[in-house]
Amino acid sequence: MNEQELELLYTQQLNDELVHQTRQAITRLVELYPQEFGLEALIPSTRRFQPTHWSFLWRQQLSYKVLGEKYGIEKVINTSHPRASKAVRQLFIDDLDRYMQWFPWGWFSNMQFIGAGGFSAVYATLMIPPYDVQPTRVALKIVDDKVLNEISVQAKAFLPLLFQGLTVCESTGDLMMVMKMSNDGNLEDHMQQMPLEDLDLKTITGTILRLTVNLADLHKAETCHRNVHPRNIMCTDSDYFLVDYRFSTPSRESSSVTALTKAVYGRLPYVAPEVRRGVYTEKSDIYSLGIIIWQLVSKVVFPSPDVLLDMSKKSVSENVYRIEPVPGLPAWYEKLYVACLEPRPENRPDAAELCRVLQNIHDTLDFSVPLDPRVTAYIVARRAEVADHLRTYSKVKGIVSASTTRLYTLSNLPATDHFVSLPFQNMPFRLAWNS
Repeated sequence: MNEQELELLYTQQLNDELVHQTRQAITRLVELYPQEFGLEALIPSTRRFQPTHWSFLWRQQLSYKVLGEKYGIEKVINTSHPRASKAVRQLFIDDLDRYMQWFPWGWFSNMQFIGAGGFSAVYATLMIPPYDVQPTRVALKIVDDKVLNEISVQAKAFLPLLFQGLTVCESTGDLMMVMKMSNDGNLEDHMQQMPLEDLDLKTITGTILRLTVNLADLHKAETCHRNVHPRNIMCTDSDYFLVDYRFSTPSRESSSVTALTKAVYGRLPYVAPEVRRGVYTEKSDIYSLGIIIWQLVSKVVFPSPDVLLDMSKKSVSENVYRIEPVPGLPAWYEKLYVACLEPRPENRPDAAELCRVLQNIHDTLDFSVPLDPRVTAYIVARRAEVADHLRTYSKVKGIVSASTTRLYTLSNLPATDHFVSLPFQNMPFRLAWNS
């Protein structure tokens, strides 16, 4: 071993020792002044302390995993608020404690109700931890069984990037998930507000690739999302994340759950045609992704299902829900969304196949690839058409709500596959892609 290698080894050992000592010091500090961390019920103390500067390692010491290891899981559960203890126990059972940091309620201020995210109330608030100079804007979501499922699915599929930890409301005892506030809205917001600003094929392909990686990770964990649509794709710091795993189920159970309940939560027209027969697989998620791939170049934002139901009486060519070839696109792009929307699920690609194909395409594209002017003309025409239909519809029916996730029984789930007029090859993706 030469001198350089010895120096590197010594530096690493020194770094490891410093980390170890820092962790010990933070643990001692938490034990001395637990009230500053909202842990006085777990670690009784009579001392007072005014916190000053903090570090990332200090935050790690407040994770449920570290608290459980240090003080015992049962004690952590039993000293939680009675209304939150069941959920805290489930976090340890599902091995989610490593992702969950404890946040004292006193760190949050200026809370505002912003909506109900799938039956759970969601609030915007400022978090002011003593270890950060600037307040952080975050979202708080009340944790119920569906939200626990959402956390569990994310943790199994990939590192949970959008939620940071947990807190307990002092007045109600509700366990609340602390989530990163999406500062850029969702994908549908982008398509609605800036339809002509994102017309670079390299950028669009990169977006599809990131979404496909999300879905591939989920399917690798043998889980179906079951509610893929643009509002469940959040844009944060110029990146995209698939969210809302409340209705996710293990892949092997998805079809049986659908057939048994004879119902599905979904958003039209993103529900795959086979779902009406009680069949739901990973390929049903791929169908939903295929519509999004088409939307990223057509910029069509689908209106309320009420509009769809009324328009089902019109011819397909007149319908604002129609999905047809977009002129001026490269052949490979059309092949992508056509393959994902194949009527027979077995002919669609799986997420891993899509990732491989998209990565190769993305790597070979130039830094900037502007779309053909014919695409822009198509976008303008379709947007004007949708706006005109909505104006007419609202005069007759009143205010038109946006398209949202709804509960449908399989018997009343409208068919939408007849709105899709594409050059299907009716063969497995491996063969169709190379033809």
